[in-house]
Amino acid sequence: MAQPEGFTTPRQEDVVSSSPCPVPTLSAFLVKLNISKLIKNNFVFIRTIDGVTCYIAVYVDDLLIIAPTRALITELKSALKKRFSMTDLGEVKYLLGWSIQPDQPNDIRPAHKYSTKVINRLSDYILYPSATPADRNVKLSVSRQPASEAGKVAMKSYPYREAVASIMYLMIDTRPEIAFYMREVSQFLANPGMKHWNAVVRELNFLAGTKDFGICLGGSQEVTPDNLADRLTVYSDSDYANCPDTKRSVGGYVTMLSNSPISWLSRKHHTVVLSTAETEYIAMCHYTQEMIFHRLLLSELGFAITQHNLLHEDNQSCNKICYNLELYGESKNNHVRCCLVQK
Repeated sequence: MAQPEGFTTPRQEDVVSSSPCPVPTLSAFLVKLNISKLIKNNFVFIRTIDGVTCYIAVYVDDLLIIAPTRALITELKSALKKRFSMTDLGEVKYLLGWSIQPDQPNDIRPAHKYSTKVINRLSDYILYPSATPADRNVKLSVSRQPASEAGKVAMKSYPYREAVASIMYLMIDTRPEIAFYMREVSQFLANPGMKHWNAVVRELNFLAGTKDFGICLGGSQEVTPDNLADRLTVYSDSDYANCPDTKRSVGGYVTMLSNSPISWLSRKHHTVVLSTAETEYIAMCHYTQEMIFHRLLLSELGFAITQHNLLHEDNQSCNKICYNLELYGESKNNHVRCCLVQK
């Protein structure tokens, strides 16, 4: 097995190395073609000439070229082929586990092929398709971990890490609805118990019953390049003292761009808080930063931002804090959070 060009150090080809820039050799070559690297995403390149913009997205040694005309795509491919040994796979139909259907009114991104592969590999543990990803009455905790060496050895016969990693990849790509449950089971990778394994099996059962599910991108006739960035919206929520072991809260968000999900996360808070309002407030601060990142990224991609974007929060106490800092005390860290959200 050979590493892609640009990922090895001369005379140290057997050493695994990484770089903050994807494939430095490719990056340097694209710069010569007047294709610049984005600041907010080093894996995306952009070129605008005479009002015509093209994009190149890089994932290790896979390239996705997006341009308004086939002639421009062909021109870029020809330039790349002169410098690199590469295979032209034509119009994209399948990418990183996604099935892409650009000819549909709504570009649906299912991961049917990847889901089927996971299900077949772990079929011995799948009992029946499930309509939900978890049992809401089951709380996973450290107390469910095996304490004896015999119990730990017995759990090694179950592919806990393999199953969690396989479903996690799917969640990151196309399945935001299982983010909360994947965060739960991924906390016990070092020492899972039978209760934790049963929760993973429930996830596999859910995956078996919903392997054709995916996210829907686009489809709105009202969206234009001039107003796309203005349709950026974030929904955030928190579950107060969700963790039974630490009593830390859990927050989550989904970022929507014109009614299409583009990023999502479920994460345990770093500290213990004393009220639901504070829990929601801390989460709102974190997800405001996510919105700022996407605004800057869209601006780099050439989409104008002409108005404020919406951040949805359902806790009225939290909303009042954002407009009146005096309700929340005068400590410096709270003041900084409030100023960030207000801006």
